[in-house]
Amino acid sequence: MKLKKSKHNKKRNTAFLYEVLIREVTKSVVAGNIDIKNKSLKLCKEFFKPGSILRKEKDIYDSLLSLDGVTTEIREKVLFEAKKDYDSIDRTEVFNQQTKLINKINKQLDPTAFNNFVQNYKDLATVAQILNRELPTKERVLLESSLIAKGAPLEKTEMKPTDNLVYKTFVTKFNQSYSGLLEEQKNLVTYHALSFSDHGLSLKAFLNEELRRLKKAVSSAMAKDYVSSDENMHEKMGGVCDILESFKDKEAIDQDSILKVLEIQELVRELETEEANAQ
Repeated sequence: MKLKKSKHNKKRNTAFLYEVLIREVTKSVVAGNIDIKNKSLKLCKEFFKPGSILRKEKDIYDSLLSLDGVTTEIREKVLFEAKKDYDSIDRTEVFNQQTKLINKINKQLDPTAFNNFVQNYKDLATVAQILNRELPTKERVLLESSLIAKGAPLEKTEMKPTDNLVYKTFVTKFNQSYSGLLEEQKNLVTYHALSFSDHGLSLKAFLNEELRRLKKAVSSAMAKDYVSSDENMHEKMGGVCDILESFKDKEAIDQDSILKVLEIQELVRELETEEANAQ
């Protein structure tokens, strides 16, 4: 059965508002715009701090967007509890807080922030329709059934005609901002920008894997003839290994550490390219 498509007010979607701020943080970090970065972080901390009403609502969205790998029985329970938790939240207060946040984004950042491309926007909109009871009962039940069966919302919501233009504009600006970064560097910058939201846990998890990859790549390069036969180069590569090894003793990852990893990521990419060209 083809579901009826409906419009969605994204500015009244708490999860979308959070994603808008996160993308502003990420873009400003890459662009070196400290003012926008600080303002975006401040708004994140103000409106999505633990215990805040928007944080509570965002957590409900998150619970329904992270059901992959769990049983159907668990999904049903999560959906039931999510709807119950959502209904228990003061909707007037949510609306008021959303209004305050929307106004601050317009005034402190820029109204164009709402044009940020959010990759899972359709999923966020669909969850909102399930929770808000926006759809007729039958259509809503079908969406819920899809969520339970697949662990992810059925993409059903139609984005407004202007969204195609918004998407193209965002991609162009995004690519311009990130033009000088490698894919692995973009990931590092993103995790660093968002580390405030979970006390750096995601950043540390990413770095554990990334540092392991970099160590392996550097160690492999040191064994190559063109490195081992060059005393100066071999010594420098050994220094890089020491830097990577030193990260395991760091309790906190500071700005200087991030810059070092970015440099090593670029070095490793150059080594990989050189090896590929030599084959």
